[in-house]
Amino acid sequence: MPRSKSIILNLAVALIGLALLIVTVERVGGWSAVVEGVGSVGRWFFVVVLLGAARMGCRARAWIACAHGAELRFRDAFGAILAGDTAGNLTPLGVFASEPTKILMTRAKLSTVVSIASVAIENAFYTASVLIVLLAGTWIFLQRADVPPGLEQISEVILIAVTIAGVTGFWVARSRPAVLSRLAPIATRLSGRSHTPADAAREVEARFYGVRQWPLARVSRVVMWEAIFHVLAVAEVWLVLRLLPDGATITLAEAFLMESAGRFVTVAFKFVPYRLGIDEVGSGAVAEVLGLSGASGVTLALVRRLRILVLNAAGLLRLLR
Repeated sequence: MPRSKSIILNLAVALIGLALLIVTVERVGGWSAVVEGVGSVGRWFFVVVLLGAARMGCRARAWIACAHGAELRFRDAFGAILAGDTAGNLTPLGVFASEPTKILMTRAKLSTVVSIASVAIENAFYTASVLIVLLAGTWIFLQRADVPPGLEQISEVILIAVTIAGVTGFWVARSRPAVLSRLAPIATRLSGRSHTPADAAREVEARFYGVRQWPLARVSRVVMWEAIFHVLAVAEVWLVLRLLPDGATITLAEAFLMESAGRFVTVAFKFVPYRLGIDEVGSGAVAEVLGLSGASGVTLALVRRLRILVLNAAGLLRLLR
């Protein structure tokens, strides 16, 4: 896509998101209630940022475990994830910008094959963990008797989508389709090179499917870091809501429901830069179902976006360097 069209598309999406944000804020009580909520977080915002950085650190540790045997230091992996998250949030490309950025940021430390394979493997573990969170959150959410019909239908769609994704992932793990090996000759002809691209593609594929032969300790280490990532996310939601005027009675189970809803929005609308307006709509609706005010849900989304902006500022510096 030409750069001018990309800029126009970003601006159009941003304007739509901004309009959606304004409408949502007005619906839940106006800007005064939201500003009051953000102000109540106060100095605890520093802790929110630390929790966000710690979550990125968890994925960096998981990536290092997936690149076992390679010289990938934590600071390099963490910096690449910071930069990748920034690239994914700033453009409508989402993961098509964030994951290649990670590979490019570590090209001096890892070979292309190891880098691509390890990023793909870590993403597979992360995706599996997200599916588990979505499945558990949606099931618990549907047990509530006061779920509005609209949200109930969305939850049912999520259950179906997660089930399909899970079955597809299980089939891939069992049958190990040679997708890259079949596409490699075509890529080789298009690139005008020798056999090297095809060989590299087959090696990436072999490494990816080789996860089934990993020692249990290595798999457990990756799973542990992905699990801690989600635990910290729930802790962040619980902390922010507890600081809000009507969040004193929030439980960890309710914080988990809010996080699972937010995780769905992140996955489904990753193509929208910063998910402007969309986060607020989803968070506000779920907060109301849980007995909180819609303003609390909108405030939570705004605080988390401010945290993302702070971390993305660090990621942008990393990219510029």
